[in-house]
Amino acid sequence: MKTFLDDPKTYSQLDTRGVYDSIMSFGQQFESSWHDTQFISLNFEPDKIKNVVFVGMGGSNLPAFVIQSLSPLLLKIPFEIVANYRLPQYTSKETLVILSSYSGKTEEILSCAQDAIKRQCKTVVITTDGKLKDLAISEHWPLVLLDAKLNRSHDPRFGIGLSLGAAMGLIVRLNPDAFRFVDPKEIERVLERSLELLRSDKPTSDNPAKTFALKNKGQAIIIFSANHLSGVGNIFVNYLNETAKTFATHFVIPDLNHHLLDGLSFPTTLKDHTRFILLNSSLYPEIIQKRFQITKDILIKQNYQLTVIKPESSDIVSQVFESLAFLIMISYYLSIINKQDPGTNPWVEYFKKQLI
Repeated sequence: MKTFLDDPKTYSQLDTRGVYDSIMSFGQQFESSWHDTQFISLNFEPDKIKNVVFVGMGGSNLPAFVIQSLSPLLLKIPFEIVANYRLPQYTSKETLVILSSYSGKTEEILSCAQDAIKRQCKTVVITTDGKLKDLAISEHWPLVLLDAKLNRSHDPRFGIGLSLGAAMGLIVRLNPDAFRFVDPKEIERVLERSLELLRSDKPTSDNPAKTFALKNKGQAIIIFSANHLSGVGNIFVNYLNETAKTFATHFVIPDLNHHLLDGLSFPTTLKDHTRFILLNSSLYPEIIQKRFQITKDILIKQNYQLTVIKPESSDIVSQVFESLAFLIMISYYLSIINKQDPGTNPWVEYFKKQLI
């Protein structure tokens, strides 16, 4: 049976900024910025870097969560995410600071850039333009210029493929061993394959992202994840908040097992307005899979509605990108169901105006 999600007019009326086109170019975005990072000149010796600080806000810091969750494969040194105005006190000449601002004018990032100059940190900039680009040029910092033409919406979170390709491309240059785990062509194939199955012209009856979005209309969403999918959980929250205008939050197993489950008892009306998504994986360690099963059983005993999402890809990196494609499309369809423009954020924009 057809639903209004199967009517092309629905999308043309609500998606005024070309968000759908940006999402569908995810794979092309990734390949483009990955390629660019392999050819920029680094003005420091990668093996001399002792730690990495990734600085970004909102959509511009989403790649850092993927890197952090894939740290066993990608990193041999400490990695930290900063979403604030100042760098940690311990940053030094041996620290690599990655400044990520899609617009190049985010005030928190520009503030951290001044800290990086004062502390003489090794610094790389990821941006499309703005003051941050100008600063990178004047300071002779390596600069990854993202190809904004591949993000029709011009919203940072829908340029996630660009920023992810850039961030991962830089990280593997610090640790060449990581190249054996990251194949950009395979990532592009996984993304294109996954998104093809979820296209807007695929009927709801044959489109699991549409089906899931319809099933969870009007509900707050709580996401549980672990290990390599924990970054995906963080990103999904951002997309649900900004794209679907839906409240969502995220917890990680095993930590949540030590506090959260008893907190679901009150208010008793919580179960009427809340749905759980469990991001499970056959590649989790056995003990984590066991924890997921027990956690699922407890949620059912507490009369909560839940959905288990389990990627089918056979390796860790592919599972991350398969899951990202699926969950981003869920947020897109949920925005349409909520009759919201997926590319506008009126309350965020209102807040920014009040700061001026």
